[in-house]
Amino acid sequence: MDLMGTAVVKGTLADGTEVRAVTVEAGTALEAWRVLRGAHATTGLWPFLVDPDEPTVLDKLPLLSERRERHRGAAEIFASGDVPTFGDEPHTDQVSSAAHTTTVGLVPAEYGGIEVPGLLDWDGALGTSGVEHTAVLADWRRRFGAELLTLTRDRIELHVPRPPTEPEQVAAVAREQIGYCAGLEFPGTGTLWGFQWE
Repeated sequence: MDLMGTAVVKGTLADGTEVRAVTVEAGTALEAWRVLRGAHATTGLWPFLVDPDEPTVLDKLPLLSERRERHRGAAEIFASGDVPTFGDEPHTDQVSSAAHTTTVGLVPAEYGGIEVPGLLDWDGALGTSGVEHTAVLADWRRRFGAELLTLTRDRIELHVPRPPTEPEQVAAVAREQIGYCAGLEFPGTGTLWGFQWE
């Protein structure tokens, strides 16, 4: 199936950039994401899973978050994290909360899609601007290869091909994650990192 051939425009950004989406069968969204990610070199569009229920984050376009003169950098955001504590249970990779969605969004973006929250001016995390999300994700992309997988009304998920493995690094990154989002669901030792805001 030609996924790009089924893409429809869901909205436009302030600069006229079109945000598109494709509809997929329930249960196939992760595979569709991989196919669309693989086509990025040709399309220039970065895919991301959206809310599994209506309305989706795309139905809020254009998003308008609070405008501020100053935006925090990744280091400042990370510094606000508490020292993490871990249980004895080994980490197992989770499945995306949007795995059963039937909609995959598409936005013109660099490979990895880390600037998508900034481009959309995503307002799903109170007190954190889209520019600040992009700063955090760019830092994790540089170090761990992080890629945007899911963007819902109140959630960001990342596919992380090279997560930290050394205990000291795992603890340091977990502190960064908590600084970024207190609703961290599991430490970043696996390839899926999930952040939930209320």
